Order: sequence, then C-alpha cells, then structure tokens
Amino acid sequence: MLGKLFGVEEVKAELQKAKEEIQVLEHNKLQNKEKSIKQLEDAVRILEENITSLLDENDQLKARPDHFGRKSRASGEHMRLLKMYLYNQLSYQEIADKMTECTGEKWSKSTVHYLLKKS
Repeated sequence: MLGKLFGVEEVKAELQKAKEEIQVLEHNKLQNKEKSIKQLEDAVRILEENITSLLDENDQLKARPDHFGRKSRASGEHMRLLKMYLYNQLSYQEIADKMTECTGEKWSKSTVHYLLKKS
C-alpha cells in the first residue's frame, strides 16, 4: 500500500524504460563509431591508392627519355669494357685513355673510378 502511495511501481517502470533507452543510445553510439571507423578506413585506403599511383607515375616520369638531369654515359657495353680493363689491372687513367680511344669521347679517371665503384 505504501508502494502505491509513493509510486514505486511507476518509478520501477520509469527506471526500466530509462535502462532500455540507455541501451538503445549505447547501441547507436557504437554504430556511429563503427561508421566513423569505416569512413576513416576508406579514406586511408584511398590515400594509399593515391600514393601508389603517384609513385608509379613518378617512376614512369623518371624513365622518360626527356627527363631532366644527367644521364649515365656508361652503357652496358661500356661497363663491360670498364670491368674488363680493371680486371686486367689497368690504372684508372689507363682505363680512361682506352675508353677515350674506344668511344671517341673524353673519359676522365674520376668518371672511370665513379662508374666502377658504383657498379
């Protein structure tokens, strides 16, 4: 009887209703977080694809014959000759002189040294 006077049953019903609303809100909160995570993952995936695409494009631009910068003067045949002369224990200056004779272009001992150390 006192329960009815103070509205215990109504309070319990309101409490139960509030608990259910809290569960719904928590569920919605989790769904919103999952949506946010999914959107961020999609954005990261798109950025990664863009990075890969830009790297590929950069590699293609580097390979173009009209790109700027120095191009190597040593073809595969030149490198084979340089290594053969080095194997025959010629000095860098002697190798440079031989390469100048073979190619008709001036070779310096520093260029020979650089190419042989690089390979």
